[in-house]
Amino acid sequence: MPDTSFTDSYILTDAILVAWIGADPRAAAVALKAAAAATQEWYCREATRIIDALPLQGYKLLSSQDRQFPRKYAPSYPLSWSPWGSMVTEDAYGYIYMSSSVPQDVIDACCDEAVSLYDFYSDADKLERQDLIDAGVQSTSLGGQISETFGSSRIDRYHGLHSKKAYQLLEKYIENSVCVR
Repeated sequence: MPDTSFTDSYILTDAILVAWIGADPRAAAVALKAAAAATQEWYCREATRIIDALPLQGYKLLSSQDRQFPRKYAPSYPLSWSPWGSMVTEDAYGYIYMSSSVPQDVIDACCDEAVSLYDFYSDADKLERQDLIDAGVQSTSLGGQISETFGSSRIDRYHGLHSKKAYQLLEKYIENSVCVR
């Protein structure tokens, strides 16, 4: 079966997503792996959109690039003093960057976010809870037998990401990020 190319995503093909999922035993991962390529592409695009909406440090490597990665940064001291030596490249404007390609941890975060999105959107209870939280509901009860109190949403804690793992992979790129473990 030929690879299906994805557009508008850090995940370029269905083969990359399927290989990343591998033997992941999570139900959402198994289901996304078995889904049609068009469905996989939608979740990868949505994960990319969420990642690109994060408040990131630095700048796009090229102002003409569609996605937020790869990125460049203003050096905090002259490159001649750099502890990275020849590992970084300096552009014509004095910004530094490690690579002109998307970092692997961004690709990994995008895959994990796609799986988490699949899990979220395929669970009616999670969708209903998020709708209640979005509406400002603090607590709810059903017939006096069952009650639930809502705290902040996971999505709020992770800058819009559904996956804690994706957040942990990306937090070094997020401006003023606070470690959430």
